[in-house]
Amino acid sequence: SLSLELFLQQQQADGLLAAQAAAEEEDGRGMDQGDEALREARAELTEVRKRWHSLQVEVESLHALERSLQSSLRHTQHHYSQQLQDLSHSVRGLEAELEDVRDCLAAQRQQHGQLLNTKMRLEREIATYRRLLEHEEGSSREGEICTVKTQEILDGQVLRESAEGHGRVETEKMDKVIKQWEGSFFKGNPKLRKKSVSLRFDLHMAVADEGCAQTKQDSLPDVEVRLVMKRSRSIPTITQ
Repeated sequence: SLSLELFLQQQQADGLLAAQAAAEEEDGRGMDQGDEALREARAELTEVRKRWHSLQVEVESLHALERSLQSSLRHTQHHYSQQLQDLSHSVRGLEAELEDVRDCLAAQRQQHGQLLNTKMRLEREIATYRRLLEHEEGSSREGEICTVKTQEILDGQVLRESAEGHGRVETEKMDKVIKQWEGSFFKGNPKLRKKSVSLRFDLHMAVADEGCAQTKQDSLPDVEVRLVMKRSRSIPTITQ
């Protein structure tokens, strides 16, 4: 029985040793697997760190690009805003100049029309004086004495009354005086530019006075030509 007991103890000890060896072997395999997993985890962590660092560098580069684009955008906006302001100012200046030119042209057209009206009125007055002179000459040849009177009337009141003609005046002399006046006036003023001219052309026969009745019929009276000018601004060119 002692040997059986020893045998059983020996078997039990062998079983314990075998179980311990198996456990140690299992633990060794588990440690190897843990070490492999740890190495894989470390390698993966290293790769993730590399990717994170690369992404961080890329993000910083994108931030720098964004700041550069924003600065360029602000500079471009300021540049074109300044150009737009300059163009707007130029447009306003050109519009003002155009308006001034239009006003100047309108004023020149008006003044030109006034001058044309003045010229036509003077031509009518000259024609009237010529007809009067021709009538005076015809009356003088018949021995008649003709007197032409002029009245200035304001609000129904006669301000001034004067005799315009008396005696005999030759048409040729009248034409000569008118031509002399035109020649002397336009010779000194070939171009009446930027001057406003108001003309009053009065022809008077100087013999219209109280003592004219004693004037000899063969003596020709003088003819007086008066020119009154008032200057202002902007008149179209008048040429002879």
